[in-house]
Amino acid sequence: MTNTSPPDDYPPAWMPYTVTLIRRLSESVDSEAVAPIEVWDGDSGGTRSSRTERNIVTTHAGRLLMLIRMAASFGPEERFQDRLLRPGGVTMWVGIKPRELSLIEYLLKHGVLPPDVQVYTRSPHRPSGPVLQLCKPDSQNTGEVSKAQQAAFENRISEALPLSAPILILLPDGLELSEPLQRILPDAERLAPINRIIMLVLICELYNVSDAPEREAVLRLLPDDAALAQLDHPSIVMALRASSAREAAHALQKMVLPARSMRQNGLTLEEIGGSSPAHRMAGDLAVDIQACKAGAACWSEVPRSLLLYGEPGTGKTVLAQAIARSADVEIVIASAGEWQSRGHLGDMLGAMLKTFSDAAARRPCIVFLDEIDSFGARDAKDSERNSNYRRQVINTLLREIDKFLALDGTILVGACNAVDTLDPAIIRPGRFDQIVELTRPPLAQIAHMLRQVFPGAADVTPLARLCAGRTPAEIDATLRAARAAARRDGVPFDADLFAAQLGGGRPNHPAFERRIALHEAGHTLVAARLLGAAAVERVVMSAEMGQTFSRSAIREGTAQDFEIELTILLAGRAAERLVLGDVGAGSGGGPGSDLERATRLQLFFDRQAGLGIHGPAWLGAPDPARLPEAEQARLRAKLLQFEQQAQDLLAPYRELLVRLSEALLLQREMTAEELMPWLGQISDRG
Repeated sequence: MTNTSPPDDYPPAWMPYTVTLIRRLSESVDSEAVAPIEVWDGDSGGTRSSRTERNIVTTHAGRLLMLIRMAASFGPEERFQDRLLRPGGVTMWVGIKPRELSLIEYLLKHGVLPPDVQVYTRSPHRPSGPVLQLCKPDSQNTGEVSKAQQAAFENRISEALPLSAPILILLPDGLELSEPLQRILPDAERLAPINRIIMLVLICELYNVSDAPEREAVLRLLPDDAALAQLDHPSIVMALRASSAREAAHALQKMVLPARSMRQNGLTLEEIGGSSPAHRMAGDLAVDIQACKAGAACWSEVPRSLLLYGEPGTGKTVLAQAIARSADVEIVIASAGEWQSRGHLGDMLGAMLKTFSDAAARRPCIVFLDEIDSFGARDAKDSERNSNYRRQVINTLLREIDKFLALDGTILVGACNAVDTLDPAIIRPGRFDQIVELTRPPLAQIAHMLRQVFPGAADVTPLARLCAGRTPAEIDATLRAARAAARRDGVPFDADLFAAQLGGGRPNHPAFERRIALHEAGHTLVAARLLGAAAVERVVMSAEMGQTFSRSAIREGTAQDFEIELTILLAGRAAERLVLGDVGAGSGGGPGSDLERATRLQLFFDRQAGLGIHGPAWLGAPDPARLPEAEQARLRAKLLQFEQQAQDLLAPYRELLVRLSEALLLQREMTAEELMPWLGQISDRG
């Protein structure tokens, strides 16, 4: 975005200090960094009859840019020296990317500090002249700072503090000092981010621009401050290869990649339909945003953050976009993977900051963070390098979320598959106020979706039943495949073609589908038997899988609560064994499967709840695959015990179990209301 407002006062107050620093740099041992160069004028004869002399080789423009940023942050020179070089003084700079640490050290030694000032990590006992103690962390070539490197960094600070020589501490983004040091050190001073005036000074210095109209023309072409602050070094250097000041400013404008922001794209919440808790929260959020925009509510008085979790393909991104569309605000979409693709740690953190600054500039605006569980947790068991990288990333993310939500007109929506893997600090109230699961859509919502696709269809219910149990992503993929088939065959796309596509490539396995139906009917009947018929909300199945939705049995956290929950989790296996004589693999699989949930719940009961075999002891969450054989054997015995309890509960209702499974096989989905006549045939809870 280009700022066309009138230029700010020029030159800035810190300009004389900038000139002084550039002169000192030019007189340093690396004088070739500021040697003039000539630029071809591009004439056909290849002569240099028209030349533009530039003061800094573009490959060293990064040095000059940092020099200008330092002057803008801490100038004029008298103020800088008084604060940085006063005896006994301690100064801490922040707002530094890890890769900029060495550059700042270089510039301190070759231009920023007076020539007689010596820079040491720790002052000698008898220095020959003025000394500045510079404390900065070492970093790896990725920009990461390991725990060992951070410990060494803090040790340098501790060793420098007793000495009288002034201290400068460089604290890069993503790194936090230990609490004891935070308590005693002064407030940090922030290095000025790249802005329009800093960039204008750089371009004018590079291209010898002294004419006021030309300077104003360049300023009008520059991107806004928020966009410039997020440009990386290669982008800036590439732009500064241009042959004129205006072309350089224009190139910078092109380097500012627009955030993935949209206002008119996607469906509205009304078009999506849906009445799940996630859809209701999304609707409430959109209404609150509209009220704040209209002045009927204050931004600080309404929830402005929502975390959606659930399996892939359930429509979390679509729902976030629908909130933005319904509330008529922009949405900036980002993900951990997208940030990481920018490069090493410093590049990733820069991309993260750009996301939030872009959204802040577009207020009212939603930031949608996808794949937020990719960050993990800072206390996750991992290698030291990975743990340290994760800690720096999460620390920066937390700060950016807090800064973003402190502004009026900001909304945060996140999405993840597994909420229990997130760092607790990410999901605390104040960051994500509302956390809700987005499940596979019920039949009514699928029918709502299909009516928009096939507005001329008399009844989409049969089609919806064929889609039951599928995610919106799976349904959408089938629709695309059906349209492609129609185009290839030269026939109209209609509901019949879609129905055929739903069955295409999926062999009909009636025995497998019957097993799925029996499995889900088993969960349903045992939940109703132990918790009451009203506890079961919905049961759904497809040709590949099934799901039963019922309230959790764990209310008070008693041993009986856990036993009931475990019995319900294993009731699907019990139903298969009771009717079919054996058990299929449907209860196993990955995270979220019956066996995975039952295994972790039993281990939690034993090792963390203080209720199981280990008594009142907290032993932490184990890796099930690494349990000692004796504990594995005991775990298997306990799960078989609960499966047998479920089978004993189902045995008197074997006929009802079969009939309910046949009804589910036909209907594909049964709501609480549709289940009630069936579940009413079960004796009272107990």
